[in-house]
Amino acid sequence: MNIRQLIEQSVAASPKKTYLYFRDLEISYQEFNSNVNRVANGLLGLGVVKGDKVSLMLPNSPEFLYSWFALSKIGAVMVPINLAFKEREIGYILNHSGAKVFICSGEQLPVITNVRRSCSSLDQVISTGREELAGIVNFHQLFKEHDEDLRWIDVDDEDLAACIYTSGTTGQPKGVMLSHETYVLTGQSYAFSAGLSCQERLMTPNPVFHINAQLYSTMGTLAANASLILLERFSASRIWEQARYYKANKLVLVLASASILLSRTETEDDDNNPVEKVIAGGTIKGRFREFEKRFGVALQTIYSLTESPVAIMSPLGQVSKDGGIGIPMRHPDPDFRNEVRIVSEDGSEAPPLVLGEVIIKNPAIMKGYYKDPGLTAETIKDGWLYTGDTGYKDEDGYFFFIGRNKDIIRRKGEQIPAAEVEDVINSHPKVSYSAVIGIPAGIADEEVKAYVVLKRDESLLYEELVQWCAAHLADFKVPRYLEYRDDLPRNALDRVTKEVLKEEKIALTKNCYDRQVQR
Repeated sequence: MNIRQLIEQSVAASPKKTYLYFRDLEISYQEFNSNVNRVANGLLGLGVVKGDKVSLMLPNSPEFLYSWFALSKIGAVMVPINLAFKEREIGYILNHSGAKVFICSGEQLPVITNVRRSCSSLDQVISTGREELAGIVNFHQLFKEHDEDLRWIDVDDEDLAACIYTSGTTGQPKGVMLSHETYVLTGQSYAFSAGLSCQERLMTPNPVFHINAQLYSTMGTLAANASLILLERFSASRIWEQARYYKANKLVLVLASASILLSRTETEDDDNNPVEKVIAGGTIKGRFREFEKRFGVALQTIYSLTESPVAIMSPLGQVSKDGGIGIPMRHPDPDFRNEVRIVSEDGSEAPPLVLGEVIIKNPAIMKGYYKDPGLTAETIKDGWLYTGDTGYKDEDGYFFFIGRNKDIIRRKGEQIPAAEVEDVINSHPKVSYSAVIGIPAGIADEEVKAYVVLKRDESLLYEELVQWCAAHLADFKVPRYLEYRDDLPRNALDRVTKEVLKEEKIALTKNCYDRQVQR
């Protein structure tokens, strides 16, 4: 089925049930669907037709969801943009995608005013702000002017639903093309693998411009006929209070958010919340059980990519293996096949406990990279998506993630996963979090540098941290350079942006500890 059919199937099952909680709003399935239809009619009235690209640059809000599903119902293609992106990045995505319409909040209007001049395909700008501005369509007025009856538009399940641009860490952002089938299958698979029922109240602060909140929290709750609690943003100090307020029994986070929660000062009421399960990329390796005990929850891990949202989760009803990511996600249809392998450089399947590249094959992988058939062919081979990630599986078939291939540091002929060094540093009781990068040191060689943020009011000699690393890592993996920071640059998903660290104007080896010099 397509996305419209999934929505309307859920509405028919529970029209009066609350689907969306946002701030103090409680929006039923029926009301939600009616609002989506109003926006869809408004977009049709502006001339948006099937196949048109429409860019969304909106914060977590009902307006984002209404716009997204309105586009899905009329067969247009959503192009979400990261709220952290600047003028250059926005302009590139709009021009590359050929977006016809740009829907944004009032905060983005100054930026889009400048960008608009260089975007030849852009016909309309719609703002959710309350101001009436010349040349800008007011979203709320558009919403009011149209009714809730929407004519049927033929949309095939293989038609493009979204073009999501990756962060572009290896060049310009890449547009990942995802079909209606990908969205529906992923929602169903996630609901099944996470054990979601129609009784669930699932809460997430994850940004809806990202696939995590789109395909898991939103599509997953629709597939399960459950309720979605959408927070505006992640707040470590308020998350459990919010869970109590909304009576949330499931909480979906990204790995960074879960780790931030664990790094906060412990309080007596940390486990005073209704959450039964936290679904996240995990938390700091070696502290899974600590996380569960402290917050009174079960931790279910997940690993995926924009290119393959159906990937790996820890198995339902079992204790997640500390540091692991799980087994291939399942789907309620027994004929749905999700295969995951670890392969060596020659393409052969690696035996248990041997590192290799993670590859995935299932009906929900991306259609390809927009306007880049060459890269698509490099990434998808014989139906297998080559992730570029390094991992291994144990004798039980349980998968473990080591790091992005681009996050592997090569030193003196050895390959060092940055994530492994970070795990060791993060396990020090005085460390909040860290980021490890490779620094060029001659032809095809690098040195290891660690940026470290200590917990509040803690101090730690560099020599002590080196000793800690040396006790847990081979010597060639121990960072040569160490630098303490009060904070590290992050993107909208609270992930440290290592590219920013690597591009700092100050020499990477200056003003920091060098253990070879100061031994």
